[in-house]
Amino acid sequence: MVSAEEIQSQFEAGVWYTLCLWPELVTAVSNQWGGPDSAEKRDWLAGHISDLFVERPDTDAEDVETRLLEVLEDEFDARLETESEVDVAQDILLVRKETLEGNFQRVQNLKARYERTGKNVGLGPGVQIVEHVQEDDGDEEWDDEDEDLEMVEAPTLVPAREIKPKEEPEIDEDGFTKVVGKKR
Repeated sequence: MVSAEEIQSQFEAGVWYTLCLWPELVTAVSNQWGGPDSAEKRDWLAGHISDLFVERPDTDAEDVETRLLEVLEDEFDARLETESEVDVAQDILLVRKETLEGNFQRVQNLKARYERTGKNVGLGPGVQIVEHVQEDDGDEEWDDEDEDLEMVEAPTLVPAREIKPKEEPEIDEDGFTKVVGKKR
């Protein structure tokens, strides 16, 4: 018999691997749409989804989808139109079901897939990251004939409004400030 701690640990790992293999989230994290701590936000999301099942064992796919979309929008400023969150939520529910049964094969498969392709998930098929370093020897000449840039005139400048000095408030002998209405 498998312990409850092992089941929860495997489930949490399965959620993490599922999120790390979700191309839209990988893109958001790699482009730091959530700021410099995007990876930490992804990890927090994995823990948050896991905790959702602890707090409410009857959590369904729609609950997971909603939470995924909320976090992507709130934390990464990303609004999905691909409906890929549906597949991710289904995958998480399958991981949940199988880990509760003591079957960790799906988690192991996700782990193997992540180790094989995890770094490149956000890249579309046929896309490679290529670093191109160009050495500048300074001997290049600028060829104006190849570049057709349309030059437009700059807009005319308008003089700034004159800022009137603010009048000092009038204070009576009792120390009260006199309220002056706006002039019409």
